[in-house]
Amino acid sequence: MPTPLTKVMVDKFEVDFFWPELGLVVETDGWRYHRTPSAQTRDALRFQRHVAAGLTPLRFSHHQVKYEPRHVEDILKKTVANLRGHPAPLPAP
Repeated sequence: MPTPLTKVMVDKFEVDFFWPELGLVVETDGWRYHRTPSAQTRDALRFQRHVAAGLTPLRFSHHQVKYEPRHVEDILKKTVANLRGHPAPLPAP
């Protein structure tokens, strides 16, 4: 994967990670900054604005990043493959 930009402004919101060439925005949500109703409303607005702008936003919890890094990596790889026009194969049932 290419190296993302970090802590940059995208559509008037600071984002955690941004891949401009892919139109991919990744947010990592810790409980400290995303637990209040106003923070949750701001997060929803940011997500909506990114989708409306044609971007692909993904959100990962602090727990996922810290304790499930393989899951995070798998989702990122599959999303990037889809954005590049090469869908990742689905796992066998």
